[in-house]
Amino acid sequence: MSKKHLILALFVIFPLVVGLACLGSAPDPTATPVEEEVRVITVVVTEQPTPEPTETPTEEPTPEPDLSSEGLVLLDNSLWIQEEDTVFVAFEVENITNDLVFEEINFSVFVFDAAGNEIGSDFDFTQTIYPEQTYGAVFYLYLGDESLVVDSVIVEWEYNRASQASVADMPFLPEKTLFWHSGGFPRVSGMIRNNTPQTYTDIRANIICYNTAGEIVGGGYTFVDFIPGNDYMGYSTYVDAYDDVASVRVFPDTTYSTKMIEGADFWSDVSIIDDHFYSDDWGNIMGGVIVENETDQVLKNTNVFATFYDDDGHVTTTGYIYIDLLLPNTKIGVSPWVSTPPSDAITSSFDVLVFPGEVLEDYELTSNPFVVNSTEVTGDYEDYVTVSFTNTYDKPVSEVEVYVLLFNAEDLIIGGGDTWTSEPTPAGGTTEVELWINYDSEMTIARIEAWVVPNNWTRFD
Repeated sequence: MSKKHLILALFVIFPLVVGLACLGSAPDPTATPVEEEVRVITVVVTEQPTPEPTETPTEEPTPEPDLSSEGLVLLDNSLWIQEEDTVFVAFEVENITNDLVFEEINFSVFVFDAAGNEIGSDFDFTQTIYPEQTYGAVFYLYLGDESLVVDSVIVEWEYNRASQASVADMPFLPEKTLFWHSGGFPRVSGMIRNNTPQTYTDIRANIICYNTAGEIVGGGYTFVDFIPGNDYMGYSTYVDAYDDVASVRVFPDTTYSTKMIEGADFWSDVSIIDDHFYSDDWGNIMGGVIVENETDQVLKNTNVFATFYDDDGHVTTTGYIYIDLLLPNTKIGVSPWVSTPPSDAITSSFDVLVFPGEVLEDYELTSNPFVVNSTEVTGDYEDYVTVSFTNTYDKPVSEVEVYVLLFNAEDLIIGGGDTWTSEPTPAGGTTEVELWINYDSEMTIARIEAWVVPNNWTRFD
């Protein structure tokens, strides 16, 4: 294993101005542009100090430019570490202005060996850095070859424009951030609050860990699928910690794929009919949700998201599942995948939120043609269910989804599973499917409910 650990404290900085075209996003109509050309800042970081000159210069050296005039500056708090063929890089950039918003910032990281050969690179994007805001960037570079040894790192960033700030407040604020030691597998959980009335999708949150001196000692990142307007969403993710962690900061922002959705009427398109989750003796969380499409339209890619909490309201873990297609006025029961909570967490409550999918126009089906004939617990450890269903459509159908929920004697959901078929079921034909189920084997299954539905890849031929 090749491992290098360096807290970056020595920077040689070269500004470079280039005439790149704008990246295409529409500017904020409320903002007044003050800078239209793209600027690229290059930061070269090496392990070795700059050697003393062997001769007395015959000319006065050109003074280094004052980067404060650029508004975005690299702070003297960075870290890169190589472990085998992976390089972790984290650094902080500050907007030192009190009135400018920098928009569409592209960060690039390049790593070099001792001979100066580039051996890896990575890129990332953040939409905005607000006045007097510090932004933390986190990268993982995968070299693909353990024999490659990183000797130096170059960081570059470019911004598309800087505009006069109309609102200085950031739209996303982290809350209840907590570092979990989790028996040597550290995790960070928390909430990200959306302070705007719009719903945002695809939010990335960079996470940086610090020691007691405020130095970067690790971090990671995660993605939040959506955050409703004037609300929050939880997250929980693994991080890398290379020293003792005293504090954590989270830096959320939009991504290239972020969508902003106005209004709130769409939240009622899908309702929650039933839900139940519980922890087994090992801390694993199981259960499920029944949802219903309340509209007369086919919905594509509905997201069911569950957040779990301890008694103090800290997020312990999250779970999610995507429903490819929801036919009009149809119910489906699903068992979301829930990541294992930290070993030092005790989960005591949960909530579930459903983000309705987009309307799929002119779909071939308006009602579900599949009829479930029977369900049976199978497997040597009663960890499978066999579902028999019939295709009542007048065409052969392949690539259909099968969902199962399990209930106890109190009719509480205690687990479930899902799978899909690849072989076509003829018109009027019957198919049997066996799928793995997740539940506490100490519990008794009183009944099983199954749903067979089309998905995004279903074929009718």
